[in-house]
Amino acid sequence: MAWRNTSERWGALARFFHWAIVLMLIGQFIMAELAEDLPLGMEKIALLARHKSVGITILLLAVLRLGWRALNPTPRAPAGAPWEHALAHGAHVALYGLLFAMPLSGWMMSSAKNYPVSWFNLLPLPNLVPVSESIYEFMHETHELLATALLVIAAAHVLGALRHHFIKKDDVLKRMLWMAAGASLLLGASPPATHAAASATSAAPSSAATPTGATQSWRFQPTGSTLIFVFEQAGAATEGRFSKFDATLLQPLAPTARGTLAVMIDIASLSTGDAQRDTLLRGADLFDVAKHPKAQFKVSSLAHTKQGRMSLDGVLTLRGVSKRLS
Repeated sequence: MAWRNTSERWGALARFFHWAIVLMLIGQFIMAELAEDLPLGMEKIALLARHKSVGITILLLAVLRLGWRALNPTPRAPAGAPWEHALAHGAHVALYGLLFAMPLSGWMMSSAKNYPVSWFNLLPLPNLVPVSESIYEFMHETHELLATALLVIAAAHVLGALRHHFIKKDDVLKRMLWMAAGASLLLGASPPATHAAASATSAAPSSAATPTGATQSWRFQPTGSTLIFVFEQAGAATEGRFSKFDATLLQPLAPTARGTLAVMIDIASLSTGDAQRDTLLRGADLFDVAKHPKAQFKVSSLAHTKQGRMSLDGVLTLRGVSKRLS
């Protein structure tokens, strides 16, 4: 089987690109419909992340297919009227354009929503547009319009191929057929992990400390303090923050004594910059705020290091589970 095209038949690589993209596009429409019917939750987020990964794969294959086509001869056009050739050429140009426009519009839609895009959790991709709800809405509408256009033009393309095969009885369909083409391209991947991870604080104590015996008690100022958490979505690290928390530091006056730190966090106060994602994070799949509205971090002994930093060896309690954390 020849890899390169000839004047009579598409080569093996061209047919591989064609059928791999066809199979992936079918999978894309199926995944989009399934995700549409799912409630907001981890299953939906995982399915959409896989949808994006397959879309990026289609974009890459479209680039390779177009490059390979430029380096190879195109099989001769079948006999037909000028309008038939013009219509076929226009359909091919439109299909190529949509193979680029569909993944890019979806990528921009996710970027505008501040939802990371990665390739099967292996390769994080940069945002293409700034975070903006208006851009997201525009790209969402664009993505759906492009999907409709792709369905219509693909259907016309299929009908044209069947017309050549059954009515005109030429070899247009036969020279692209490859029964095993793309069968191995039904890609699968483990669901992207979207989860809460370790938290970190940076805060300033109040200007006054009240001595209580041999200990000073410090309360953190909410307006001058931040509590940030990092989580992974679609293979990319993303930040959020808690706006409501209380932290108390007890510091003995004796220079050799060790202090304590207690942090109480109102989980419902989380914010990641997107209301839909915040709702998901508060739900039962992740922080489960309804059952566990508070998290706490308690350090029984603060130890200064030689570098002038402080080691916080304590216990983090999250969703009713306590684990040691340094």
